[in-house]
Amino acid sequence: MEAIYTDPETGLRLDRATHRLIVTFLATAFLALGGAALAAFFVALTRAPAIQLLWPSAYYMALTFHGILALTIWPHVFEATLWLWACTSLLRTRLISPALGWLAYGLAVFGILMILGTVASGNASVMYTMYVPLRADPLFYLGHIIYALGLLTLLILFGLNLLKARADGTYLGSLPLLTYGMAVAAILTVVAIIGAVAAFVPTVLWAFRILISKVDPLYFKATFWSMGHTLQYTNITAMVVAWYGTATFTLGARPVSEKFSRWAFALYLITTLPVFMHHFLVDPTWSHAVKWVGATVVGIFLGIPSAMHGLAVPASVEKTLRSRGVGGLWGWFRQWGWNQAPMVLLAFSVVLFGLGGFDGTVATTMQLNMIEHNNMWIPAHIHGTLAGGATLGFMAFSYGFLPHLGFEIKGRRFALPQAWITGIGFALLITGMHWGAHLGVPRRMQDIRFLGADAPVPDWLNSMNLLGVGGVLAATGILTFVTIGLASVLAGNRRRPEMLAEATDLWLPSERPGYVAGQVTPSPNTV
Repeated sequence: MEAIYTDPETGLRLDRATHRLIVTFLATAFLALGGAALAAFFVALTRAPAIQLLWPSAYYMALTFHGILALTIWPHVFEATLWLWACTSLLRTRLISPALGWLAYGLAVFGILMILGTVASGNASVMYTMYVPLRADPLFYLGHIIYALGLLTLLILFGLNLLKARADGTYLGSLPLLTYGMAVAAILTVVAIIGAVAAFVPTVLWAFRILISKVDPLYFKATFWSMGHTLQYTNITAMVVAWYGTATFTLGARPVSEKFSRWAFALYLITTLPVFMHHFLVDPTWSHAVKWVGATVVGIFLGIPSAMHGLAVPASVEKTLRSRGVGGLWGWFRQWGWNQAPMVLLAFSVVLFGLGGFDGTVATTMQLNMIEHNNMWIPAHIHGTLAGGATLGFMAFSYGFLPHLGFEIKGRRFALPQAWITGIGFALLITGMHWGAHLGVPRRMQDIRFLGADAPVPDWLNSMNLLGVGGVLAATGILTFVTIGLASVLAGNRRRPEMLAEATDLWLPSERPGYVAGQVTPSPNTV
């Protein structure tokens, strides 16, 4: 007999091998998020002139740690859990090859250790962008290639499982919405990996001083952002999946129109790819016409699918609450779930992502790009979309996902304060960044006081001190979440796995009335 983990609230099942893989990826993602938050402490306390904690070399090392962990490692390792869950439990099938899953995990972790080890050595403080001719330790670039191979292996497994489920007939018609969203994320990730190969293979040879003596900076920047910008929309697509999942886990909400939501997911495939050109609006690369179409026109259209999801998710909550008798124009908003950590994080995620998305749209126009691209406007954009948006969205989803996997939330009383502290912290952080951007505060600078300068320095200090306050609050909230998540996982399963003797019955739908394959229902175990 095989141990099968069954969620009594949803009827969805996971075999032991897939469950172990998901939990291992999830715990690793929590560790990466904790590392990103620790680095954020040091970055925020250095950017705040009242403290200015770190000296330049230490600051750039911390900034590199923070950027790589927060923008690459934490979200993509977390997304691995979504890919594994979406292609097995939601499709009512087993993983076609757990060994391939463990190979993906091993490659990813080996690559992560190489990347972080070289940064810790002090030989790779090149920040997230790592532009040449800055030369990091060769193992730093090689680690990125190995990490990408791990992700690619997992995506191959995801695709094979979709084919297996279709061949076995375990689902009828279209893919479940959340699986569909993760399939879009998988396609974007494969495209990003192609850009990664183009960027990092010649750079590895250059770093090792083998065959290639020079990498053209514009070539690297173009190939890097064909990877980097596309890869961030993998995070955003998965964030939207987490939005829908959070509303369903917590309130039992269903999309108002699945067709509307599917179209919004599909539009990401059309609008995402050319927008990386806004990184080159002032560079001597493509013609102005190509840049205008790729960066500005498509950049404006890129906001459409995100706006569609940003309306669809709250609408699903409103529809659900109204169906339960909540009346009045704003009654559904008052009953949103402000006393539940997942719903508080979901609200902050949607709002902060919207603000960050607006910042990004501004940066797609040449005149504003020239003004804003090298000041605090860009960090405000990144921390709105990918930190305030994606990270808070993943945290919200985790509070429902952990009980779904059979884990009791440890430190439950800290969850709601954690949600509010994190959300408010990001709001203050982004406010300080916008204020600083308005004043022209440069980004990436360890010291903005310019001591000894002959010319007077503008009054930038208050905006950056506010950034420091917000950064410390946000990092404190994230570390609290990481502690809750890891404690919940390490405490072990709160219930024994159900032992089912008949293999042919493993993936039958639940007998509960109203159960629909590929959907989930609210769990009373969420906080």
